[in-house]
Formats: sequence, structure tokens, C-alpha cells
Amino acid sequence: MNECAFGTKDPIYLDYHDHVWGQPLYDSKALFKLLALESQHAGLSWLTILKKKASYEEAFYNFEPEKVARMTDEDIDRLMEFPNIVHNRKKLEAIVSQAKGYFQIEKDYGSFSDYLWSYVNHQPIDLHYQHASDRITVDERATQLSKDLKKYGFKFLGPVTVFSFLEAAGLYDAHLESCPYKPKHK
Repeated sequence: MNECAFGTKDPIYLDYHDHVWGQPLYDSKALFKLLALESQHAGLSWLTILKKKASYEEAFYNFEPEKVARMTDEDIDRLMEFPNIVHNRKKLEAIVSQAKGYFQIEKDYGSFSDYLWSYVNHQPIDLHYQHASDRITVDERATQLSKDLKKYGFKFLGPVTVFSFLEAAGLYDAHLESCPYKPKHK
């Protein structure tokens, strides 16, 4: 068992750990999608959201920000009955608000990706964890980014959730030093 993979044996989670989690992600739309999904797991396990990922993609037009930003209250009403997603109206509305914020960030910074990566000086930060017990769940950078995103209308993205996103998107390298899936850094 790979200690880095959070002690899980679930094949969905293991595949996510081995091939997606912590690999630096630079595409603005892919970053938006991951951040939107992270906001859905507030108060729930990430595995719950991973298992519902395909349904979320279908419900939210594969997280195309242009389409999501145009969603209406009627669309959210429809999603409250949509199968295999979390039926929390405020969380669903948050994704629409985030899509609108995405465009404001794009306008202000040129790209959503550049905006996010500016928080780590455009280079992944290796947290150099030796053991799973070394992992932390929040830091000042995640706290600041959470506050800054809220100014753009992003919701359900407190500091702990933002920290989790930074790890998932590879802005932070939180793989254990011994993990065979640890990204190679310059």
C-alpha cells in the first residue's frame, strides 16, 4: 500500500492519486473545474465527489465557464433533481457564482491560471513531506487565496478547501518524498 495515497484501497481514489492529484495543472478551465468540484466537497469526503464527478460534469456542461455563468435559478431547480450530485442548492449556486468570478479574474489578470499560479510564484511548492502524519491542512497562502477568491464571488472555498485545491492542482506538491507518483520538479 502506498502511504501517500491516504491509506485508501478504493480503486477510484487510488487512480486519482496516482494519475491526477498533485500533478501541476495550468489550464484555466481545468483549474476552474477542479476548484468548483473542491467547493462541492466542503463537509464531505473527496471520494464522495470523485464518485459523482461524471454527473457533475454532465450537470454543469463539463464546467465550461461560459455556459455555467449563464445558468439561471430554473437551471438550479432542475439540478436539485439531477441524479448523483449533492443536492445542496447553495453549493450548486456557488458554482454559477464561481463561473462569473472566473471571468472577472480573467479580465483583471489575463488568465485564471496565471492568477492562481501567482500565489506560488508560478512554480509548484514542494512541501517535502516524509510521512503522511507530516501533512498540514491549511496555511497562510491558502487563507489569503480564500479571502481573495471570495472578493470575486467564490463560495464554499474556505482556507482548508483552498489548501486541498492547491495540493490537488499541483501548486503544492504534497506527495510524500517516497511516493512513486511524486512530480519531478525543475
